[in-house]
Amino acid sequence: MVTGECSSGTIRTTFAAVPHRGTVFAAKATLVAAVMCVLTLLSCSTAYVVGDAMLPEGRYAQGDPLPALFGIAASFAVAAVLGLAVGTLVRHSAGAVTTVIGLLLLPSLFGPLFGNAERWIAGLSPAVALEKLTQTSDAAADTVGSLGPWPSLLLVAAGTAGVSLAALLLRRRDV
Repeated sequence: MVTGECSSGTIRTTFAAVPHRGTVFAAKATLVAAVMCVLTLLSCSTAYVVGDAMLPEGRYAQGDPLPALFGIAASFAVAAVLGLAVGTLVRHSAGAVTTVIGLLLLPSLFGPLFGNAERWIAGLSPAVALEKLTQTSDAAADTVGSLGPWPSLLLVAAGTAGVSLAALLLRRRDV
């Protein structure tokens, strides 16, 4: 939503139409988050219904799906806003994609290299918040930290808010 405009130069037109750059970023972030939240909620709900129909009755314990579905939708929306913020900072599609993939995956991948600090380093990853929300067996407290799923998501959202605030440096930069 941003890097394509920066590479083609149409971002100048956007900022000529709306000179308040914070407003432009907020509108883009709202749109990205809303679209991702709705699409994720629909696709996860469909996957849950299909999976429930395919599994044998009573063989697997199921929890309440609604908190997890809303949490997963919120997690994807936060990741999308993170991508928007990084794209705003980097202004290059390949660089933004690489940076976001690194932010999403590297804490989980490199966490085991830090010994006892693994659960704190790996626990900062948005992927870990998603594992906790989906209640996978990989989300044990000794590997992904002792925070619950919703506090983990709030921690990731706070990090995304920090990157978004840094992206508002866009006000001070030329286009």
